[in-house]
Parts: sequence; structure tokens; C-alpha cells
Amino acid sequence: MDVSLGCPRGRVGCRTSSSSSSSSPSRTAATRRLGGSDLVTSQVGIGTLQWGDEGCGFNKSYRAIDLEVAFKEAVADGISFFDTAEVYGYKQHKFMQSSECLLGEFSREVDTPVTIGSKVFTIPWTNLLVGGSPRLGRAALVEALKSSVERVGRPLDLWSIHFPFPTFKQSVLVDALKEAMDLELTRAVGVSNYSAAQMEEARELCSQAGVPLACNQVKYSLLDRKADKEGLLRLAKDLEVCVVAYSPLEGGKLTSAGRAKDPGNAKLQELLKVMEFVGTVNGGKSIAQVSLNYLVQKGALPIPAAKNAQQAREHAGAMGWSLDENEVSLLDEKLDYLKF
Repeated sequence: MDVSLGCPRGRVGCRTSSSSSSSSPSRTAATRRLGGSDLVTSQVGIGTLQWGDEGCGFNKSYRAIDLEVAFKEAVADGISFFDTAEVYGYKQHKFMQSSECLLGEFSREVDTPVTIGSKVFTIPWTNLLVGGSPRLGRAALVEALKSSVERVGRPLDLWSIHFPFPTFKQSVLVDALKEAMDLELTRAVGVSNYSAAQMEEARELCSQAGVPLACNQVKYSLLDRKADKEGLLRLAKDLEVCVVAYSPLEGGKLTSAGRAKDPGNAKLQELLKVMEFVGTVNGGKSIAQVSLNYLVQKGALPIPAAKNAQQAREHAGAMGWSLDENEVSLLDEKLDYLKF
């Protein structure tokens, strides 16, 4: 997930696949394994960067009750993966309304198990924000995980390094991941914002430690295909590491509202027309659903943001159906032509 502390972007069911439209999402959804771990999640997840963050409108344009409704709708429609981090809405930790706290609370109110993944900041002075002394060494990272577990109210399903930082060697970060598994504070571990080379190194170190590397969370969308073009997607598949895609809708540009967001962008408008056509021939899927399903067909697990039930319902509607190879190729060719 994006590592800034500001806002740069944006209950019950799950398993088999069936078709769904933008107006009536599937009540069941296809699942996928999270890399080499034993976690099985929905094909699409929800990112919660904005939850609890007043800078993103929390307690202004939306409240905790709105997020609770969004969470319940997402779970009811088959979404079981939720991504958070210790710094998402960190100013609300003391009020138990940060992203981790809210996810933990909401998850206790549903009968269906959900997968909660959180991330740890590697910047030494992070603790000055979330509480404690400067963060240095493996032990400090594990202590941060224990705080995340306390806020969520149970061991995590996935714990990831938020991003590589020069003060921590890869070996130290992997030692922290291994200790987290040994202490049963998490069921699986991953990384975020790692380049292909960094991911490969982390995967090798994890393998030596006897710990599967479940995922690498990176920015990936139709408008930002760096992960695909530079070979990270292909390498991740070879290494059995799941690519979790954040900012998959580019702050709303890749949705039906995208036309109004950037009306002067002729290239974007042309792309949205093609995506609208692709959605129409797939039973009336929305532009956002086409955007997300494209990433699913590329092997990624997209985690769009959701702050209300309508958004959650639309995101869930990206599951249970598939763009075919010709449609994916059509979109790739159009993106290449428009130089996205």
C-alpha cells in the first residue's frame, strides 16, 4: 500500500463461482490461494487505507457506521480479504477507531471468517507516531506486530513488511517474519512495495527460513502496468508469490465516474469507452468491474477501497465471471496504443 500517512487514494459468504452484474453481485465468489501459504481468499479484496483517517474524510463525509455497512455488504457478497496497516488512521488508535481496530470489531460481528492482513512500517521513527521509542531491529518489528494483534483482537492472517527501508537488512526483516510465524501471531507473511529483485531475495531468504512468502503488495492498474511490463508479475508467478494490487481503480479514474473526474483527458476517455463496451458484452458489468477483473485475469488480487455498501457491492461484482483472452488482449492493445 502507499506508504504516505496522508490520503493519496482512495456480513457473510464466499466460495464457488457464478456470474454477477453491477446491479446484482454474486452471493458466492471464486477463491484463490495466497501464494505458497495455506490462506484461501476471495479473488478481490478491500483496501482500508482511508478507514479512520480524518484526512480522507473519516467522521466528515463518512463514519464508522458507514464502514461497518460496507464491510458487512462486502462479506455478504463474497469478499473475504481485507488489507490494513498499523498506520492507517493511526491517530484514531486511542479511540479504537483506526483501520485495524475497526476491522477487528467488524469481523467479530459476522459468522463467516475473513482474512485480515496488516503491515508494519520500517521507518525507525514510526513509533513516535503510534507510541513507543524509535524502532530498530527485529524485536521492535515483532513488538509492533503484537500491538497490531491487540488492536485487531486476534492473531493476523497475514503480516507484511510495508516497504523496504535502508535501516533494516532483508535478513533482519525476514527474521521478524519468521518469528511472527513461530509465535503464531500470524498465519502467513508477505512484503509490500518490493521490486522484482527485492521480492526474489526475500523469497529466497524466507525459503531458507522455512517460511513461505505469501504475497508482494504493489501498485498495479490498467493505467499503471509497471508490475507487468517489468516482469514482476511473471516472476511472482514463478516464485509462487501472490501479487496484491493496490490503487487498482486509480482513485476513481477507472470507474464510471472517471469521465467526470478527468473530462479533458482524451486518452482516458477513449479507454473508458472501450472498457464500457467490454462490460456491456459481459452482461452489463461496470467499468470498475472490468478494471478489477482484468487484474484478476493477470493473476493479481486487487484491493479497491470501499467506504459504503454500494462500492462494496460493485467491487464484489468483479468476481464470479471472467474476461476471456481476446478481451484481455483487446485491452492490452488499446493501452499500448494509447501509451498507458
